[in-house]
Amino acid sequence: MTLVFAFLVFAAPKMGIELPSFFWCAVTALSLYTGAFVCEVVRAGMNTVPVGQAEAARSVGLNYAQVMGTVILPQAFKAIMPPLSSLAIALLKNTTIAAGFSVAEAGSIPAAMAERGENQMATLVWISVGFLILITPLALAQRWAERKVSVPT
Repeated sequence: MTLVFAFLVFAAPKMGIELPSFFWCAVTALSLYTGAFVCEVVRAGMNTVPVGQAEAARSVGLNYAQVMGTVILPQAFKAIMPPLSSLAIALLKNTTIAAGFSVAEAGSIPAAMAERGENQMATLVWISVGFLILITPLALAQRWAERKVSVPT
């Protein structure tokens, strides 16, 4: 992740790739990094569906889009959903890396507070509480969704 940020912030401008601001560098870096994991999660989820399902769908005359949309992806969703939810939480946590590359987000708050003479430790505790407030609903939603799509045993 740090290498993707470093490339977009330092190397890309030297190669003539200019992004309008550090914010867009962060969005691009996070998208590239997380996108690779999302692709792998979807690929692995699709591999959980037995090959016979796709063969049966093709044998009744469904085209590729119909096979994927009506047979493979609905079955794969149960395998895809838990790791995809974890990726959403990881993405939220990874936004803190942007602070090291001058993106004015939560990482710049301690420096601004220190300039005013505030206690930096208290500031960091409040930032941690803020992340807990953001991550806890995602984790609870993930747990609820996993129970909702799980197959009863």
